[in-house]
Amino acid sequence: MTRAPGLLPILLAGLLACGSRSPEAQIHAAFEACRTAVEAGDAAGATAPLDPAFAGPEGMNKGTARLFLQSTFRQEQVGITVLHDQVQVRGNEAGQEVVLLLTSRGGGLLPQEASRRSFHLRWRRLGGSWRLLELEALQP
Repeated sequence: MTRAPGLLPILLAGLLACGSRSPEAQIHAAFEACRTAVEAGDAAGATAPLDPAFAGPEGMNKGTARLFLQSTFRQEQVGITVLHDQVQVRGNEAGQEVVLLLTSRGGGLLPQEASRRSFHLRWRRLGGSWRLLELEALQP
């Protein structure tokens, strides 16, 4: 079997680059996975990155967040447009400020409702992945 002489170093560099994403990039990717899952109506996928000790609005925990999303997705489709996204990492914890345009629609093609909302998210690193520990809605 013959090999291209420069292929192995390129492959190794590519694999190392995949594992060396910055903490900020890892958090953005985890948030984007949540956003994509919400838009797809996938409650399990949307809650997968939640920390076991997750705390949300009105005492919501990981289990109640999943139930809330399942109920919501039965009634409507949710759209999320990210208007602002800023992450600050401090060791194994991070804060993320997001401003979102949330839309919902029932059976029609056009959104029935739209609202601009701001949130503070608190993340922590567990093992090699970032988990959403807290979600706080900010006042407009």
